[in-house]
Amino acid sequence: MSENAYSASPPALIAGTRQIEQISRLANEMISEFITDVSSTSHWPGQNDSYAKQMLPQEKQQREGSVTTGTSLSEAIVSVGDGTLTNLKSVLGTQNGVLSAIHGSDINTGDTDGGSHGGKH
Repeated sequence: MSENAYSASPPALIAGTRQIEQISRLANEMISEFITDVSSTSHWPGQNDSYAKQMLPQEKQQREGSVTTGTSLSEAIVSVGDGTLTNLKSVLGTQNGVLSAIHGSDINTGDTDGGSHGGKH
């Protein structure tokens, strides 16, 4: 195989894209559930007592940090899926372009008589 060869497997890319889409959907569902669950714990340090006043800023920072991290992870997974889909579209576009060029070349040469260009010499 040549160093400059271009090789891709559209069926494998399609299967991979489907799997990544499922993972992305699950990741989005998980982060949504996590945000709901972690938000319901925000009152645990209390409201107005000295312990709550001391702990609430730290709890809020940790909760928001966890949500931000989870959201970033979910977005990264979705981005991998988007990139794979873009790659698939590029591969299919390249294949279709090459096949069209090959087909167009056959038509333009008029090579239907085993080498004759359809004209008399």
